[in-house]
Amino acid sequence: MLRALREDAGLSQEELAERAGLSPHAISALERGTRTRPYPHTLRSLAAALELTEDQRTELLAAVPPRSPRPATDAPVRTRELPVPATPLLGRDDDVGRVADLLRTSRLVTLSGPGGVGKTRLALAAAAQVRDRYADGVRLVELAPLLEPEQVLTAVADAVDAPRDPSRTVGDDIVARLRGQHLLLVLDNVEHLLDAAPDVAALVEAVPDLSVLTTSRAPLRVRGETEYAVDPLEVVDLPDGSPSPAALLLLDRAQRVNPGWGAGPSDAAAVTATCERLAGLPLALEPAAARARLLDPAALLDRLDTALQTGPRDLPPRQRTMRATLDWSQGLLDAPARRLLRLMGVFVGGTTLADLEAVASRAGIAEHEVVTSLEELVEHSLVLADGSGRLRMLEPVAQYARDLLREAGEWQEAARAHAAHYLTVAETNHSSYRDGGQVAALNRIDLEHANLMAAAERSLAGGDIETPARMAWELWLYWWLRGGHDHGRRFAETALQHAADLPDDVHARAALAAATMAFAMDDVTAAGGWWARSRERAGDDPAILSNAVAGEGLVALVEGDLARARDRFETARHHAEVAGPEVQWTWGLTHVWLGTVALLEGDADEAVRLIEAGLDSARSREDRLSSYIALYNLFQVELARGDHDAARRHLEEGTRLSLETGDQANLAYLLDAGAVLAAASDQHARVPLLLGAAQAIREAQGAAGYGYYRPDPAAITAAADDARSHLGADRYDDALDTGRGFSTLQAAGMLRDPGRPSG
Repeated sequence: MLRALREDAGLSQEELAERAGLSPHAISALERGTRTRPYPHTLRSLAAALELTEDQRTELLAAVPPRSPRPATDAPVRTRELPVPATPLLGRDDDVGRVADLLRTSRLVTLSGPGGVGKTRLALAAAAQVRDRYADGVRLVELAPLLEPEQVLTAVADAVDAPRDPSRTVGDDIVARLRGQHLLLVLDNVEHLLDAAPDVAALVEAVPDLSVLTTSRAPLRVRGETEYAVDPLEVVDLPDGSPSPAALLLLDRAQRVNPGWGAGPSDAAAVTATCERLAGLPLALEPAAARARLLDPAALLDRLDTALQTGPRDLPPRQRTMRATLDWSQGLLDAPARRLLRLMGVFVGGTTLADLEAVASRAGIAEHEVVTSLEELVEHSLVLADGSGRLRMLEPVAQYARDLLREAGEWQEAARAHAAHYLTVAETNHSSYRDGGQVAALNRIDLEHANLMAAAERSLAGGDIETPARMAWELWLYWWLRGGHDHGRRFAETALQHAADLPDDVHARAALAAATMAFAMDDVTAAGGWWARSRERAGDDPAILSNAVAGEGLVALVEGDLARARDRFETARHHAEVAGPEVQWTWGLTHVWLGTVALLEGDADEAVRLIEAGLDSARSREDRLSSYIALYNLFQVELARGDHDAARRHLEEGTRLSLETGDQANLAYLLDAGAVLAAASDQHARVPLLLGAAQAIREAQGAAGYGYYRPDPAAITAAADDARSHLGADRYDDALDTGRGFSTLQAAGMLRDPGRPSG
């Protein structure tokens, strides 16, 4: 249909592309049927360029099949599906419909209301109802764990997989990612980050097909916003005598712990009165329902009386009720449980029992009290145990606990205990990134990253510079392996801005962290400066010196100064030998890098000897990272020798190890290497698939740097040119696009021997 319309208009593909602001390749792909689901933005551009009548426009739109939901990535990142609450949403059918209608006419809708009124549940229900309207789906961004408004755009960028470009702002990265997409973005819990509201409004203005649904205790107060006030559930019974929405919620939750609760003929009045006292607030009703294990409706109502009279008088009535309800829930606890509730306000993003016990011990709470008190908190629905070992509080409850902690004068002590413990967590896992414990350590820190960052930021705000500086060193390799280079660099460099009074060894290690993060982002100049500072501050500590001097060798390697690179790597190896087991990791890597120098100088045999020594060291420690660095370099040697089978074996082993650690940046280099091997093996159809997958990974990472390697750009370009000449430009470009859409496992599967069964 598009071809016919274009020809009727007397336009070539190039002329239509220019008018529509598209590429000729895009027009060609649409007309050939290799792309069958263009975005709405693309269709509007084509219709305008062709000057279609309304009937023609309608016919063109009808010819496009519905876009299927995008397949979930196999990469180790969090799920993009909307969460499905375990309990039904009651009494909100009308609200869901109204919010859905608002999203038809407004691209920025804010659900406002007091804490605990049910804004998040309503937002999720409304988003689920309208999901099919958005060709590119719905993305949820949970903002409650964030501490600063500047973190909002970073969280959005992560949620939409925006490729990071160090030369652009985060906002520009998001706009570049979302332009042309039809998407609903749900921003949950904005109230403590309202200074980010202009950034949200700017996104909506810059991306025409983006809609945003936010939840906040206060409106954003920006242009284009439509506010929808979420009221508490109605507490008055219906005219036909049916229970009110609030009563339905209370009865539903209570009967889950005590079947038949509230069903007696004399119970209705007490249930209604309880709902009225709790002002129909779901978060107040939920913990009240938990008491149904012990109290009948009349007894439950009696227990409300005193608590409902408390709370700050200068707050609105519903907020007084919320505070009173939580005060009442706390009043049912014994003294140890109340103290534990306050302490739990110091955690961000949840915690585990072991971490809670450790922080409690530092804060002066006996270990044997923790489990008993925790059981009481879970019973009263103040703490949620999700079955995975995580303990968390709903955000309003967490805020309440933080308020109590401050009111009791315990905040500083709790924050210090929390920071000291999570520094220990970071230190305990630091060495595991270099041995067989890599995967377990990465998974552990994934869960605790919010707590670690909160600990560091609170320490910095409180004048404790040493804790965040130490944290930067302990976490740099986690950030490297998880692709958090930009975050890690900002964190380390922020700590170093206040480094005047740091001990030299702490200063030197923080500088190592800043250097490695800058190097990973391909900022070799900045990395060299930080490595030099680390060496200057290292004194005679051989462990620090080995890392700093090796870093200087990497800078020389990138700059092509092979003589200086060899000298620096040999010096670093000597320092590592003196330092002993602590830097066995560095000792092994210096051999690999010396092998790289030998390879670049044309001595393949010496390169193999050195690299295999490094690989033996890595394998003896079950160190995946050092192993696949060595394997990549051995691949280069065997490829140069023409031994394609040996080269492929090195690639396959390196790929398996990369998948285990989730190291996406490393996988991109292996995919490039696989493309060169495919070209050398006359497997031309595989080349664009592999290169496309590598390109997509690098865009998602936001940086092309990974200077532990010295790839040959000329070989990659030659492989691409050779494949293009064999396949033809159109077929090559289509395959490149296909590769860009591969999941991690699909891309990795392309590195297997094509002659071997995939099973």
